[in-house]
Amino acid sequence: MSVPVMIAQELLGLFELDDTGKVLYYRMDSDRTQSGTSPDIAGHNFYDEIAPFDNVEEFRRCVTEFTRGAKAADTFEFDCRYEDSAHPVRVLLARICERMDRNKTKSVLVHIRPRVTPTRTPRNFRGDGDERNVNQ
Repeated sequence: MSVPVMIAQELLGLFELDDTGKVLYYRMDSDRTQSGTSPDIAGHNFYDEIAPFDNVEEFRRCVTEFTRGAKAADTFEFDCRYEDSAHPVRVLLARICERMDRNKTKSVLVHIRPRVTPTRTPRNFRGDGDERNVNQ
């Protein structure tokens, strides 16, 4: 059974992966899921069948390093590279442990969302609690 390759914007969402990369659970954050046309990707390998970006092995290494470490959660920024572009994302990782053995990772939650660079307006803080936009 073949899963359609997803475009960059469709890869945003929450994925629960086992240690081999098999998708156990997913919730997509794309417009396609709101219209009810999201492909069924549960049971498919995230790295080999789902993630369409060129540097997916680098992404796999980041997740694998996390699972081998001791942190309960971590976050990193990543550029999903495609042949003609790169899509910057922010990735949140969280460990799900076995109930009986808290040191054994059962699966990993991978939340992929767009990386947004904040646009800040210069502010003037006068120290009296009244701030104003410098451009005004």
